[in-house]
Amino acid sequence: MTENQTNLSSDTTAPVGSEANPIVVDVRPFAPDAVDTAIASTGAAVGRYEAAFRSSADLSANLPADLRQIVSEAASAITSTLATANNGRIKADDFRADVRLYPEGREMLASEALKAARDKVSQSFEDADARLLVADASLYEAARPRLSAEAAMPARADLQMMTQRHMGSPATLADVLKRFAQRGDAVGALVADSTYLGDFLAANGLDPEVSDSIRTVVRAEVVNLDLS
Repeated sequence: MTENQTNLSSDTTAPVGSEANPIVVDVRPFAPDAVDTAIASTGAAVGRYEAAFRSSADLSANLPADLRQIVSEAASAITSTLATANNGRIKADDFRADVRLYPEGREMLASEALKAARDKVSQSFEDADARLLVADASLYEAARPRLSAEAAMPARADLQMMTQRHMGSPATLADVLKRFAQRGDAVGALVADSTYLGDFLAANGLDPEVSDSIRTVVRAEVVNLDLS
């Protein structure tokens, strides 16, 4: 660069917009699209659901036909979300690449396509969760043993006596109740009754969240025993 060129490039008296005094445009970068980011993360969520289904595949063969159908429909609702997300992204990319539209219009249509895809994905997950809850409840009711009226009262007294010293330790209590759920006697049937177990834990002063966690563990034990 010559001395004259150096002087020219620093000459703020040159005409605005000329090479010597160009107009500097401050272009603000676009923030990441929240919907686009949510769609992009869908693949990982679908992968986790798929892994859960694969790990339970050996148990599903033992389900009654109606429950197998419910689980199958739930699985389909989950795995279809990935295609839904990808279709939304393709539509958004098509809108953004359409030079016939103004930039604002392209971005608006792309965002709408991504939002529609996200809403469909959310609905699919909700539908799958609802179907799995129905399957879980039906399987649990089919698996748990029934308790006769005459055996209920002594079973309640035995359960209170055998668990009283563990009430201050939720983790130990959960293990004890899991073992009781494996029993084929009246105490086992009583523990396997999720409604009674919830009332029993509440009456002994356990926090509702702790109680729910213990009942979930016991329910899983009852179902797994039935399928083993």
